[in-house]
Amino acid sequence: MRSKFKWIFSLLLALSMQFAFAQEKTVTGTVSDATGPIPGANVIVKGTNRSAQTDFDGKYSIKASSGETLVFSFVGMKDMTANVGASSTVNVKMSQADNTLEEVVVVGYGTQKKKDVTGSITSIKGSAIANLATPSFESQLAGRAAGVQVTTNSGVLGQAPVIRIRGVGSISSGTFPLVVVDGVPIFTGDVGGYANTNALGDINPADIESTEVLKDGSATAIYGSRAANGVILITTKKGKGGRFTANYNTYIGVLQPVKFLDLLKTPDFITISNEKRSNRGVSAWANGTTFNTDWQKAVLRSSALQVDHNLSLSGSTDKTSYYFSMGYNNQEGVALANEQTRYNLRGNVDQKIRPWLTIGTNIAVSRTTNTGLNVGTNSLSGLMFNAARQLPNTPVFDPTNPTGYNISGPSVGQGENFSIIANNIPNIRYVLDNNVLRSKIDRTLASLYANIKFSNSVNFKTQASVDAIGTEGFTYLNPINGDGVGVAGLIRNDFSNLTRWNVQNVLSYNKTFGESHNVSATGIYEAQQQRVSNFFAGGNGLSSTFFNQNVISGSYTTPISGGSLSENGIISYAARLNYNYKEKYFVQGSIRTDGISSLPTANKWGTFPGVSAGWTVSKENFMSGLENIVSDFKLRASYAEVGNVNIGNYPYLGLYNNAKYADYNGIAYSQAGNDQLKWETSLKTDYGVDLSLFSNRLKLTYDYFINNQNGLILAVPQPISLGVPGNSISQNIGALRNTGHELSLDFDAFRGDKFTWNINANVSFVKSEVVTLVNGQDILSGDNLLREGESPNSIFGFKYFGVNPANGNPVYYKSDGSLVQGNIDTQAYRVFNPANPTDISVASSLTAADKSIIGNVLPTYFGSIINTMKYKNLDFTFMFRFSGGNKIFNSTRREGLGQNFNNNSTEILGRWQSAANPGDGWTPRLRDDRETFININQASTRFLENGDFVKLDNITLGYSFGRNFIEKLNIDKFRFYVQGQNLLVITKYKGLDPEMEIGGVDLNGTPRTTIFTMGLNVSF
Repeated sequence: MRSKFKWIFSLLLALSMQFAFAQEKTVTGTVSDATGPIPGANVIVKGTNRSAQTDFDGKYSIKASSGETLVFSFVGMKDMTANVGASSTVNVKMSQADNTLEEVVVVGYGTQKKKDVTGSITSIKGSAIANLATPSFESQLAGRAAGVQVTTNSGVLGQAPVIRIRGVGSISSGTFPLVVVDGVPIFTGDVGGYANTNALGDINPADIESTEVLKDGSATAIYGSRAANGVILITTKKGKGGRFTANYNTYIGVLQPVKFLDLLKTPDFITISNEKRSNRGVSAWANGTTFNTDWQKAVLRSSALQVDHNLSLSGSTDKTSYYFSMGYNNQEGVALANEQTRYNLRGNVDQKIRPWLTIGTNIAVSRTTNTGLNVGTNSLSGLMFNAARQLPNTPVFDPTNPTGYNISGPSVGQGENFSIIANNIPNIRYVLDNNVLRSKIDRTLASLYANIKFSNSVNFKTQASVDAIGTEGFTYLNPINGDGVGVAGLIRNDFSNLTRWNVQNVLSYNKTFGESHNVSATGIYEAQQQRVSNFFAGGNGLSSTFFNQNVISGSYTTPISGGSLSENGIISYAARLNYNYKEKYFVQGSIRTDGISSLPTANKWGTFPGVSAGWTVSKENFMSGLENIVSDFKLRASYAEVGNVNIGNYPYLGLYNNAKYADYNGIAYSQAGNDQLKWETSLKTDYGVDLSLFSNRLKLTYDYFINNQNGLILAVPQPISLGVPGNSISQNIGALRNTGHELSLDFDAFRGDKFTWNINANVSFVKSEVVTLVNGQDILSGDNLLREGESPNSIFGFKYFGVNPANGNPVYYKSDGSLVQGNIDTQAYRVFNPANPTDISVASSLTAADKSIIGNVLPTYFGSIINTMKYKNLDFTFMFRFSGGNKIFNSTRREGLGQNFNNNSTEILGRWQSAANPGDGWTPRLRDDRETFININQASTRFLENGDFVKLDNITLGYSFGRNFIEKLNIDKFRFYVQGQNLLVITKYKGLDPEMEIGGVDLNGTPRTTIFTMGLNVSF
């Protein structure tokens, strides 16, 4: 009986298996989109573990039975399903997905869906900046985020741009935002050496997946004491897509000055130079017309080479994700001596060890070498200071001189002129060719993490990281001509080590209750310690120019050495709680407690809270029926208190420093302590609206913000009799206020199978105001003034009227509105009466009391418009960026009108010559011994200009070769593009570039550049 039962059972099982196999079959097909087949698309039989991927031609093959459902998915496309029927062929055409609200953005110590965000965060995709020729990625963030102003005020490679997020963050302390790479807070700013260095220039733009800018209080509060100036989060690439991919990107290009100064040619130079002398009644200076040298072109490159190569290998399996890259970048600067070379290696690996345990590492190693030059704005060997003054009727080179250059002692040779050049200015070309200023930066940025998944709701991540920078600096100043003459040659070696350790433990909880209540909580412990050390050695008085490669014992007469060391640390505890009801009502709260070593025991710890709320109005019942118009409508509000710890090392302590008394070494009091000192704080308030219309075709974001910076550290004056170093003590006494409006727009102007057009734009209006100073007293620094109720660092100077047409004297306004003229011959001030301009009999004066605020140096509005179009295989992108509402004191213009024996700008041709020939009415009479009287060496409206501009920042035309071509090469992608950067500037500003200002003053800066590149993007 049992044997019979077994026989029957086996027969039934065989019949059922035969029936099953009869039902299961091989299904094939092609997955495509509007442009053609899609390789690498995923195909899954729903409810099973059967899956496949499309091949190079978009074709797939998979086992499935009639009645089963196939699910098709691909990055950036809407998921599609298809039922298996009688046919064994299933073709699908996928369409572009609009995952705007489902996108995940990086936030502090985690991620959030974009639709759940209640703070103000701007995300910038790495692809937007990856192919731009730039010495550092952050300079290309300009115009791409509302409320974020990025200004590159020089064409020198290695010089860091100025970044302001929603206004000015401090008066005397650091204003640079916190930068975090893959969860690691990194060093920023200059990292040592003798050439300009920028810590962010070590990051390879091609490795960046996305950059998030955290702007408001709720977004930044989780970083507590380090968040007053905003936070920039950089996420690097990881392997994805379930397949191996190799990408090679390269470009080559040329760079040139965006503009040259308009300087006199030899004929006009001789006329003007000798007129300066004849107006004084003395002999001529200038003579000789053999040469007509353009000294700017002698020291500025017109076709500086730009080369970049990047290769990346990436992929993933069900347990491993990997991304490896190597990069090489070489850029010649606009100045002859300026060059930057960077080598990058990166490895990002994530490995699932167990279903509950994942470990990973991100390691980036780089070497960046910068060769620089003297860019001092008032240095005799400063690039533009010197080149703009060189005499055009003298040559650069002289074959009769042993050096081959036109030099005479410490200065440039005078040629046929009757006098040497003023101030013994050296031959700038000789200086650039022979002096060396170099910085070599070796950097390792590494992190190791472990992620433990206790359950579907509870996750724990621990991470340890280090940012280690070693900078080797070298400088050699030639003793024959230039900076090294005064010390008979100089040589230095410099070594800096910057190390920052960081440990983070993050416990997170995510749970949905009753399908309506979504709760997430995060607890954080973080500890950080950094150490910065430096030493240098070298000497003056070189025995020979042969010793120009390194410090060599015995090669100099006067040895010099020195060094420094600083350490500080921070320990933090933080928590964040998010709650939303049906993804309709949102509440978020965070709190962080920081303890830092840089402050006294009583104030070492600080607590920084933040709170935000959101309401998705579009999900309310009363919005039903409007879905086709209003896709999403959300209101946001936030408030937080954050801090600024960029206040130096131990500013609260009374310090001593090394000092010399005659030939004896000792120590001396160097800093007065204040044991009540605290960090600076920022109270941030934000109100925002997110609106999407017409199936997310038009997206608008608006924010109004108020940032109150309190407890700003200022130097409080002390009586001289106390003997306090610097006659001041630092106290938390200052206050600033920044308010503004931000508007961002993203509009799909046209969506078609062959042609698409997207417009992305933003505009920001920002007002910054000084609220509190020490006893309400003004603080004047050069031409910049801090005054309560005014914009920070406003230009403070005289109001200029013009030229007295009767005698060519400069005329100014006094504080009471009356006019005063400067008598050029006597250097005395006299009353000016427009009705009787020849009268110079009435004495007057022009004093500091006649000064007033004449200009705001901070732009009051800025933004950009980016157009991206695609037609079949062509892509075209152009970006206009604009800024305005600020004034610039064009000090370079003033110096171009100097009265010494130097060259001048063409503006001097408009000078007053006689009552019958009064010139342009703005440029006074010339006289060689009245340099600082005619062109008064303080700010005035004579050289004050509007800083408004519109720039064509970037334009790119690309072509992606079609399927037939790339199949022959057996590759996935082949794109060729041409690109131009900073091609057009629309402005009334008379200087080289309205962004070439520091504190609202444009003075002898190295020209910014225009760049033309062509490149390839290839995928395998």
